[in-house]
Amino acid sequence: MTEFLTPSFRRVVVTGGECSGQTTLSKQLAAHLGWAWIPEHARMHPDVLSGSVCESTFDDLHNSQTEAANAARTSHPGVVCDTGDLVLRLWSEAALDFSWHPLMPPEPRVDLHILCPVLPVWEEDPLRTLPRLEDRLALEETYRAHLSHRPHLVAKGSTPEARLEHVLTHWPW
Repeated sequence: MTEFLTPSFRRVVVTGGECSGQTTLSKQLAAHLGWAWIPEHARMHPDVLSGSVCESTFDDLHNSQTEAANAARTSHPGVVCDTGDLVLRLWSEAALDFSWHPLMPPEPRVDLHILCPVLPVWEEDPLRTLPRLEDRLALEETYRAHLSHRPHLVAKGSTPEARLEHVLTHWPW
């Protein structure tokens, strides 16, 4: 009798600073792979929308995004997330002057991070706080430092199409 092994479920997190194109790339990548796409839950969270972010906000966001990724296991071979715990950690440091860490690691685990470098054009958004390019570039360096110890790719290219092509060319699976 022949046994068939199903490939393991993969979780990819697209990350980066403000105006880096992570939402565009994460949507494109999920569509190309036929994987589930998980949007950035902060855009819908009542604490974020009301400007009353606190420690428990980060726990809520971690839990809701982890639950969404876990739910995707039933119908997809993988999931592409528009954000992850690294964003929550860096955001907590900037907003509340403490370094948030999840009580439990995400499950499914993150297999790959994709860093979107900052784009020079600023697009207004009520949740964005860094209109100066220099500030966004400094934040990008912080992301690079944190990702140096994690499996990751940098999405190179100046257009969404070039970035997607670069990621697919360097795709590890």
